[in-house]
Amino acid sequence: MAISEEEFRTWLDAGGILRRDAAFTPPRPEESFTVFAQAASAALPIGPLRQQAARFFDAKLGLTVDKKYDDASGLPDVDVARVVIVAGDARGTRLVHGRAVTNADLARAHAADPAGSGGLYLLAERCRSVWIVEANGEADRASLLVSAILASVVLGPILSMAGDLFGVRTARLKLEAKPSPYR
Repeated sequence: MAISEEEFRTWLDAGGILRRDAAFTPPRPEESFTVFAQAASAALPIGPLRQQAARFFDAKLGLTVDKKYDDASGLPDVDVARVVIVAGDARGTRLVHGRAVTNADLARAHAADPAGSGGLYLLAERCRSVWIVEANGEADRASLLVSAILASVVLGPILSMAGDLFGVRTARLKLEAKPSPYR
């Protein structure tokens, strides 16, 4: 989904939260990484994400537009952000969309781990929301890194567009095993 920063900003209110009337078309889960999250809201935990990125992934993570969640009006059940990630050759800006988990999300996770043999489908079943991380194909290192950092904070598995269900450790191994196209 190629959108300009200017267009992206038209979707947001003064607090940087997705407006209900925004002309936003979310990324398709089948073309993105889906990160299952245990939280019920779509409030992006940016502080913990920045800390995890720096501490465990040697990465810098930020947003193009800051979020100001207002506890008085409640946390959003749907939101969107543009995440900026910088870590070696995994760098770029990726759109992430948070929303409630759907039966279709769970069906895709179940198909990836039908017997619950890895326990990841059982974990996905306990999650109440998902974050859809836009990707430029399965080999998109920036999207995989954003997904891994997000999963490490929201405590849920990652579902790839190819239908693989995996955790943070496997995501890290994938990142370490993939050679850079620039080497």
